[in-house]
Amino acid sequence: MRRTRRGFTLVEILIVVLLLAILAAIVLPQFLDAPRQARESNLLDNLSKFRMLVELYRHQHARLPTGDEFASQMTKPTNFEGEVGEQRGGEFKYGPYIEQMPPNPFTGLRTIRSTTTAADLFPPGDADGGWWYNETTGRFYADLSDARVNSRGEPYNRY
Repeated sequence: MRRTRRGFTLVEILIVVLLLAILAAIVLPQFLDAPRQARESNLLDNLSKFRMLVELYRHQHARLPTGDEFASQMTKPTNFEGEVGEQRGGEFKYGPYIEQMPPNPFTGLRTIRSTTTAADLFPPGDADGGWWYNETTGRFYADLSDARVNSRGEPYNRY
């Protein structure tokens, strides 16, 4: 009489466990890096939109938004001179360009640090904040320290 086999041998189980461990070692690092990749993608998206909105504002007003009033000029109706109104209509026919300032995805802050020095090409990189805006050149960046870098070692405040 022939004996039937029931169950798995220890070697078969070890092979399956080893294959699962190899697959987990390949896939798991990609999932662990997903939150950083999502913040990076959100940052790039916000920067792209704001740079476009600054150019739209420049086109409609023949000047750049001012640093002190940047958030108001982006979120409320404005007239040609850039003065902010509460309701759209009449002379306040431009904007609002966005509903509210988005938070920096790495810090959660909505603050805007600005400069009027044209030679300042990038944020100083000395602190983590919200956003950095040069009202002379129209440059808009994330206000992050130089220590915050992507997987290639590039600082986020240079995006």
